[in-house]
Amino acid sequence: MNLLINEPPLQVLPTLAVAIGLNNSIVVQQVHYWLRVSKNERDGHKWVYKTIDEWHEEFPFWSKRTLERVIQNLEDMKILAAGNYNKLKMDRTKWYRIDYEILNKHCNDAFRQNGVMETDKMAEWNMSTCQNGNRQNGVNVSDKMTVPITREYTETTTENTQRKSNSRKRVYDESSVHYQLANRLYKKILWNDPNFKKPNLDVWADQIRLMIERDNRNVQQIEYLIDWSQNNDFWQSNILSTKKLREKATTLILQIKADKAKENKAAMSPRSTYRRQGRTEVVPEWFVNRNEDNPKVSSVEISKDIDFEAERKKILNMLGRTENA
Repeated sequence: MNLLINEPPLQVLPTLAVAIGLNNSIVVQQVHYWLRVSKNERDGHKWVYKTIDEWHEEFPFWSKRTLERVIQNLEDMKILAAGNYNKLKMDRTKWYRIDYEILNKHCNDAFRQNGVMETDKMAEWNMSTCQNGNRQNGVNVSDKMTVPITREYTETTTENTQRKSNSRKRVYDESSVHYQLANRLYKKILWNDPNFKKPNLDVWADQIRLMIERDNRNVQQIEYLIDWSQNNDFWQSNILSTKKLREKATTLILQIKADKAKENKAAMSPRSTYRRQGRTEVVPEWFVNRNEDNPKVSSVEISKDIDFEAERKKILNMLGRTENA
């Protein structure tokens, strides 16, 4: 297996590594690259938005714990400024930008502590790399820091969602809302069909992300669509992925509204609201059958001594009627 330059190599300037450390330099270099292509501008600065899993894809030679430690160290040094501009409050994925003034200060302090003289080469470095030469991610930045140190992965942003054909698939944290909603649909399908094959939940979670970011569906709406579709005899056999859920979301919403309208109409129907007035009286069976040729009688033999005319008058009085009526 040949490991010599068969993939984009790591690149970092030794002078920057001397100033802030090798690991710090590698991360800062890559953040700098993504900031140049980022379309996420907030509060007058450009930001890069990635989860720790997605950063780990770019630095697979580190463990996640090591990577978290390096990023936290850069935050403590204030070289990386962190923010949160996520649409969902529960989404705590951090946004980062480089504070180039602080980076320049760290470089200059390191040079002075090491007794390095400001040669022409060092002056060139300060002006082109450490110094805030890009005016907080603007233009006229030296090409020295514009090359990515790893292979080109598509930036994880809410605006830039188109992927290059050679980019890696997104990996979602299991605690993320996207993953949880994808898993919710999978569990509902599994309830209806225990033999349903487990899907790639990262792929499913990505469709949920698109529903939220592109289609402007909120979490509550998606939860409702998932539950309703899997409780519907027709749709539970047709919505078998988050991709299909996204495609049919508008149709599902229209059908839900139509069903609700029918229910409301039925509830307001006069037949359903009509209530009979007055008192209900129990009439003896012999009275009901009194005019029949062969009146039905109960199993108990009716006595021949009963005065039917008197009984008839009593019942008419009970019903509030008079004999003449």
